[in-house]
Amino acid sequence: MSALNDYSKFDTLDCNGNSSSSDDDESSLAPDQKIKPSSASTIPQQHQQQYVSSNNKTQMTHEHAVVKEGSEVGRYVYECNGRKIYEWEQSLEEVNIYIDVKGLPNKRAADFLIKIQSKQLSIGLKGNDRLFIDEPTFSKVNTSESSWYLDGDSNTLHVILMKVHRGETWEAALVGKQSNGDDGRLVDPVTKEKIKQNLMRERFQEENPGFDFRDAQFNGEAPDPRTFMNN
Repeated sequence: MSALNDYSKFDTLDCNGNSSSSDDDESSLAPDQKIKPSSASTIPQQHQQQYVSSNNKTQMTHEHAVVKEGSEVGRYVYECNGRKIYEWEQSLEEVNIYIDVKGLPNKRAADFLIKIQSKQLSIGLKGNDRLFIDEPTFSKVNTSESSWYLDGDSNTLHVILMKVHRGETWEAALVGKQSNGDDGRLVDPVTKEKIKQNLMRERFQEENPGFDFRDAQFNGEAPDPRTFMNN
């Protein structure tokens, strides 16, 4: 896991910090970074998070990362030390990341600093010195088609990463090494196979709109949705 990351940072950020700093203006972003903020509602409530305390100083550790089933079918949760960091899901075309931001009252889309690069995603708040997320993506992203918005109704930051390689099976939304050398973000082989099967069903449905492939079963391992029949 990158030493730059601090998953507790969204809880301890000064929510009244200066959001108009010129250092964080969109004009400072590199050409391959894509930012598409939408209008946003304010976030009305606080959200309690889990911490560990060491030497009378509140901090998050980054030792235990797991991936679990998400709130909806096809979604997966990335957790660090028992705390949900984000949920994610994918289709043939895109990867969607959902971040709960109830802990940031009265925030607007304009307060966020989000950079989507070809192989990196960075998320933070303008006027603050550290990012909540600053990690590589699992594979290449089409930055010109990617976007994000703040859903005020569900208090969710929604990031849409468009795949460069359509049909590619992503084993994680974001990747990074933990202190033990393992990447706790990757799904297990059984879950990867389930994702491949879902992507193949989506592809079959797309190519054969008159049929229903939702319950289609596979004999053995599902083919690669990206390269199936060389298409």
